[in-house]
Amino acid sequence: MEKLLLNSAYNARWFIAGVAGAHTAWWYLVNKPKIHAEVFGPDGNGGKMLKIITDLTDEEMARLKHVRRLQWHWRGRRTADYAQQRITDQELSDRGINLEQEPYVEYVKRPPHDKYL
Repeated sequence: MEKLLLNSAYNARWFIAGVAGAHTAWWYLVNKPKIHAEVFGPDGNGGKMLKIITDLTDEEMARLKHVRRLQWHWRGRRTADYAQQRITDQELSDRGINLEQEPYVEYVKRPPHDKYL
């Protein structure tokens, strides 16, 4: 049985090599993920990735990344806005972006419910 199987594979060697070669050519020419060019670009200065321009130093960025990493692995209770970037009005005004403040409206408060009395 083994000799017959090996003999059949030997006789089909060109077909098997052709299928393997066609598959390899198809993978490298058509289907191969092209993430390298998108991330690094052809010249190494970046491709289609979003670049963030900041005025933070390397030490401040390293500290922020470290804190974020610690928060991610922390097993305690998380707040509702965890892992969302919150930009305060103070930070925006520091960078020269002014936002219109919403008008203050004072509402009439309802009396407490009976079960709390």
